Amino acid sequence: MKEITIEMAKEISDKTDYPEIVIFGYDPVCGTQHVTTYGKTKEQCKDAAIAGNYLKKALNWPEEDCHAEPNLSLKEH
Repeated sequence: MKEITIEMAKEISDKTDYPEIVIFGYDPVCGTQHVTTYGKTKEQCKDAAIAGNYLKKALNWPEEDCHAEPNLSLKEH
């Protein structure tokens, strides 16, 4: 499976004008789940990460995987 990158989420944001994006990917054959988040600003990155963590908790991911933090060292989006 290919990774769902932040760049892909940014592209969706740019095309739809939604400043915060949360993508959930699922492969029912092997049961793999993936969450990618994106925000145009650092504050929106934090909000998207909170939403992504909430989604992971709702899907019963292990608790240690439900505390992702955005990479705020990246330049402003």
